[in-house]
Amino acid sequence: MKTLKKVLAVMLAVLMVLSLAACSSGSGDDKTSSGTEKPAENQTGDNSTTPSKDTYKFEVVSKGFQSTYWQAVYKGFQAEIEKIQSDNGVTIEYNFVGPDSETDIAVQVQEFESAVNAQPDAIGLAALDVDALNDNIEAVNGKTPIIGFDSGVPNAPAGAVLANASTDNYAAGQLAAENLYEKIKDRIGDTQVRIGEVNQDATSESITNRGLGFIDKMVELLTADSKTVCVTGNDKYVGDSADSTADEASANVIIEVRVPAQTTTELCATEAGVILDEEDTIAIFGSNQVAAEGVVTANETRNVCGSEDTQIIAVGFDSGSVLKAAVSAGTMYGAVTQAPVSIGSVLADLMYAAANGETVKDTDTGCQFYTAENITSEEIAQNLYD
Repeated sequence: MKTLKKVLAVMLAVLMVLSLAACSSGSGDDKTSSGTEKPAENQTGDNSTTPSKDTYKFEVVSKGFQSTYWQAVYKGFQAEIEKIQSDNGVTIEYNFVGPDSETDIAVQVQEFESAVNAQPDAIGLAALDVDALNDNIEAVNGKTPIIGFDSGVPNAPAGAVLANASTDNYAAGQLAAENLYEKIKDRIGDTQVRIGEVNQDATSESITNRGLGFIDKMVELLTADSKTVCVTGNDKYVGDSADSTADEASANVIIEVRVPAQTTTELCATEAGVILDEEDTIAIFGSNQVAAEGVVTANETRNVCGSEDTQIIAVGFDSGSVLKAAVSAGTMYGAVTQAPVSIGSVLADLMYAAANGETVKDTDTGCQFYTAENITSEEIAQNLYD
């Protein structure tokens, strides 16, 4: 009898153990092997995540640090880091550096080496010269997540840079077209008119994307209003943009694209001058700071640009003292600025997500169109730079 009781007791104990094991494994799909919640796959729009530890260390290597542009990126980064810490109850130590000049490639290489040697949880990088950094990037070998920002790290070794926080340049070109078209659409009738575009080159990805975005959106808007269009000028932009809907002789609107032989403000001014001298020109776009300043320079001896319906409506891209002064004075109707504060903010979010092992992806940091009416507003002013 005693033997039977012992057997029954052992069997009861085994059943209890099995029952407890079954209960604890019932939610196994939501847990890792350590019993903690699995991190979300991608939360680039939300800085509240499941932290993998209490303290993080970030290293950020920018193209510069002294200019107002990079100070604005830093401002956005700082503010978002503070928010991440508050939302997640973590501490983030960070180092944000950059050379004094954007021509100091060797200095940036040294700064990146120091960042890697610090063994951080994530690295942010805006490369001056990817070729000069490639060996060091390859040496990281995935041990530390790298997030690109601003122009990112184009042509980096495959898989080395997990994501980029940068402007969608094609969309930025479209924004310029949308705002310009709203200003000039009532001036487009049966008589042929011309819209000019000056691009500093036909090779840079950021410049060509802006230029093509502008042309494609302008063709789309004109076509929607039953206007015919002919795109002329530089072969690259003509070939890669939306197809013309009419030949040059019969089109309601000619979009003329000009590119200088070399990237200088003076040569961009020469190309802009050719467009400004055409009697049918009603508008012109300079797709970056050099090209836009070329438009301003060309207008200095012509005085044909302004904000009135009888004048040529000029729009530009970027900021800087020359463009801000031209916009404030009304000589240039408006310009598109990148959003460096947002670049810094998104960079912080991507670095934190990557440090927690989450899947991250390229994120558009947006852009804004500013005119004399809103240039001093807080939202715009924080993103303007010299």
